[in-house]
Amino acid sequence: MISYNLFLSRKFTGRKEKDSFLHFITLSSIAGIAIGVISLILVIGVMSGFSKDLKRKIIGANPTITVEGRPFIRNYKGLMEKIKNNVKEVEGISPFISTQVIYRSEKYILGGILKGIDEKREAQVTNLTKFMKEGSIRNLKGKIILGSELAKELEVKVGDRVEIIGGLIPRQRSFIVGGIVEYGVYSFDVSMGFVSLSDLQEFLKIGDMVYGIGIKTENIYNSEKIAQKIRILTGNKYKVSTWIEKNKILFSALALEKKAMAIILSLIILVASFNIASTLMISVYRKVKEIGILKAIGLSSREIRKIFFYQGLILGVKGLLWGLIIGSFLAYLVRKYQFIKLPEFVYDLSRLPIELSVFDYLWISVSVIVIVSFASIYPAIRASKLNPAEAIRNE
Repeated sequence: MISYNLFLSRKFTGRKEKDSFLHFITLSSIAGIAIGVISLILVIGVMSGFSKDLKRKIIGANPTITVEGRPFIRNYKGLMEKIKNNVKEVEGISPFISTQVIYRSEKYILGGILKGIDEKREAQVTNLTKFMKEGSIRNLKGKIILGSELAKELEVKVGDRVEIIGGLIPRQRSFIVGGIVEYGVYSFDVSMGFVSLSDLQEFLKIGDMVYGIGIKTENIYNSEKIAQKIRILTGNKYKVSTWIEKNKILFSALALEKKAMAIILSLIILVASFNIASTLMISVYRKVKEIGILKAIGLSSREIRKIFFYQGLILGVKGLLWGLIIGSFLAYLVRKYQFIKLPEFVYDLSRLPIELSVFDYLWISVSVIVIVSFASIYPAIRASKLNPAEAIRNE
């Protein structure tokens, strides 16, 4: 009987030459659902893509776990060996020194962060080598790698000299620019510089000590559990933090914004569902005669209710399918051709990223079907309550 009800629902939904008004509002209802779905796909895709792209770059620029001294780590080589031998999830480990300095070129002076790295181990912990735009981190002795925006602000290129001013007792040293790195995150690219660990130790006159140890783990989302193991292993002697802790506010804000936008845009579908309810109500009163005939030949109120309920679902599913097709196509165009550019100094990204998962498509589809189902209930009940004799007589 379900197939028979669906057949009648499709017949009632189809275009009638004598009733162009009903056909028009039917198309408007479908278009409303489609526009809502398109909006959801694009906005959720952008929010997900922005979060994923930013997360990838931040993790690429920083270790997943950082062990920091208070203020120094003296026997850092022994500590690294201890962590590596006792924590199996550790993939890479590298010491570092990070300090605030002033960069000075022949034309400009700019504040920033200078990081001393072990060039042999750094590639095991961060993606510094993958983000190199020019030059290399090999043979870093006496050389400095600058963020692309920092180099642009200082108006220097590979081979030029840059003065570094820093330390508790201010001192300065000249470095040759050995490379340019571009993470694609403006805040990093405009402030970061990298030199060899030994050069920075010598510059700060701290001997064979470091400020911290960077650790890369197998599963970045399991970093908090691994960090706890390291805290216990080191007896809470050092400050152990994860990339999640360091960027918690940022990603919490992004997640909240994504949920808020999804709720707000779902109102478009809610409004469109009222159009479907109105369309079904008009359809009920325009098809009084048909309803009366169907009841007269033996269809029950329940079966009449199914016919109009399925009619509402058909309209909703049509809008959903068109929305998914058009929304996915637009998302594909934006992702492939990247014709929407962003100001990097505001968004930390130069393009509009879009990432959609199966889960996103699933919850959008389920939400539309649920909302449309609720909107179809009252018109279907109203149709089932029509008296067949009065219906035919009124016609």
